[in-house]
Amino acid sequence: MKKIKATKRRQKNFFLTLLLILIFWSITGGMIGFVEPDLVKDLIIPNSYLVFFGPLFLSFFLTLSVIFANSRRGLLMALGIIIFLVLRLHELGNLLNLFLIFGLITAVDYYFTQKH
Repeated sequence: MKKIKATKRRQKNFFLTLLLILIFWSITGGMIGFVEPDLVKDLIIPNSYLVFFGPLFLSFFLTLSVIFANSRRGLLMALGIIIFLVLRLHELGNLLNLFLIFGLITAVDYYFTQKH
């Protein structure tokens, strides 16, 4: 007689993640709507807008991690978006750079997906 093991499937609870997503998107929206860009331009690193891009990165990272159901892909896509936005801020963001960033993200994801 064969014993059947009852495998308990681990169900993930996304309540905390969804709460953090809402908090960081609220912070980002509040900064866009109510904060003058010159106030956050030079706070930590001169001409970097780091105070704005920090919550924006976390917003994209958490949202894309839930959408892709993969933290690594969420991290890579969020980094790619933030890098492109920083390039746009310094007037270097164009279609070629967008495709190069997307290609780099795809190559890095493919590298880490392969079994070595």
